Amino acid sequence: MLDKSSWVDQDLTGYHAAKAQYLLNRNSLKGFDEFYGELLAFTELADFMHIPLRTYSDGMRTRLQFGLLTGFQHDALALDEGIGAGDQSFLNKAQERLSSFLGNVGTLILASHSNDLLRQFCKRGVVLSHGRIAFDGGFEAAETYYLSHLSE
Repeated sequence: MLDKSSWVDQDLTGYHAAKAQYLLNRNSLKGFDEFYGELLAFTELADFMHIPLRTYSDGMRTRLQFGLLTGFQHDALALDEGIGAGDQSFLNKAQERLSSFLGNVGTLILASHSNDLLRQFCKRGVVLSHGRIAFDGGFEAAETYYLSHLSE
């Protein structure tokens, strides 16, 4: 779900992107003002929400997209390498929000080479090799398998 390059029209402002995402998820603007206030508090982007997304840095786009996607309940969430941009303060807030979000989501699919990140959020591991499943099992066993087959 987090792909900053193909997300929405880059000429939209942050405000209009938030409104579009809200409409997509709720089919109504009822409650948008409260949602928007919470989004601004989380992302700390209030001064930038009325300028086009194309002018945002990677960190700003990450903040906005992460805030929008975790502002709604989903059955599944897919992340590639976790949160890849942002300062340490935001990364701490994002990890806290992700932990809370995952308490309400059914499935997290997390693709990463960071064992620390995977260990934090995963109970099960799937190791891929040349596009095929090489191992599928508990996370610790998957980690051991992956580390023992790194040179292959």
